[in-house]
Amino acid sequence: MKNVFKIFQELKNESPKNGDSFAIASLPTIKNHKLGISQNGQPMFFIKCDDNTKAKSLDTNLEFISVLYNRQCQLINKKGKIEEDIYTVVSLKSDSDYLQEYFLKIVFVLIKNISEKPLLKNLKIEIEKLINLFTKFSKPPLKTIQGLWAELLMVEQSKNPDYLIQSWHSSTTDKYDFNDGNDKIEVKSTAKSRRIHNFSLEQLTPNLSSKLIVVSIFAIETGTGTTIFDLVESIENKIKDKNLAFRVNEMVAVTLGNDFEKSFDIFFDYQFAVDTIQYYNSFDIPTINRTDIPSNITNIRFDCDLTDVKTANKTRTKSKLHNSLF
Repeated sequence: MKNVFKIFQELKNESPKNGDSFAIASLPTIKNHKLGISQNGQPMFFIKCDDNTKAKSLDTNLEFISVLYNRQCQLINKKGKIEEDIYTVVSLKSDSDYLQEYFLKIVFVLIKNISEKPLLKNLKIEIEKLINLFTKFSKPPLKTIQGLWAELLMVEQSKNPDYLIQSWHSSTTDKYDFNDGNDKIEVKSTAKSRRIHNFSLEQLTPNLSSKLIVVSIFAIETGTGTTIFDLVESIENKIKDKNLAFRVNEMVAVTLGNDFEKSFDIFFDYQFAVDTIQYYNSFDIPTINRTDIPSNITNIRFDCDLTDVKTANKTRTKSKLHNSLF
């Protein structure tokens, strides 16, 4: 199947006959919805809806994307044939190749998850997800590129990536990277020569009925290697529930914020990271005794060297979350 970004690049050679028309191309496996190019050379999607001439909806115009509902559009296909119909038009407002490729992929995922002619009210639910996603690119990052890369590596390497994605933290206030409501996983990465990681005291003291596995990864930045988006593509090929692809991309956007474009040019040594993954039970990791801490002192953090700490036994347990790792 031809890559949607490649289809868009081919569209750049097409030119509409007048300023009111848009050159379009068909999408793989999709009949009614079309990929187009703006007069400025930026990607657009034309999405056909059911009963959209009767529905009213407010257009959206943000820094990176715009959404126009119920527009009469004149489209010109590759054979020069003019098609006229009413569409919802989703456009990207960026000349960045990185952002264009990401936009094309994520909207194509959205389109594949809707019907060939969805009700406008149903399409708006999906469009709202898209809007929320692209507003994240104006915000500061929530975690380093290295930290996100390490989390993605764990999903990519896991035995059950679907379950790990479903258990991925959903807000910045979450104490652990993965939490299924029973057990926890915390991923730590380092570029140092020893396994020295930073912990909060609370992180190493989960509730009594939960078990916490700490994963340690050496994430070494290289001139060439594997990027965050290489891992995302690998994960998308491994997951069984393809709807989770949007969830992965959402986590990337939320975490990277305005570091999004920078992350395309940062590479890590994939094989070294995989070869050096180690797992630790939280109760084996040295920590600070709470009885030695005055009650009015909070938010305690410390560095701990795990080099000589006993690693966890990788055997199947009753924990569905931990079994997804081994």
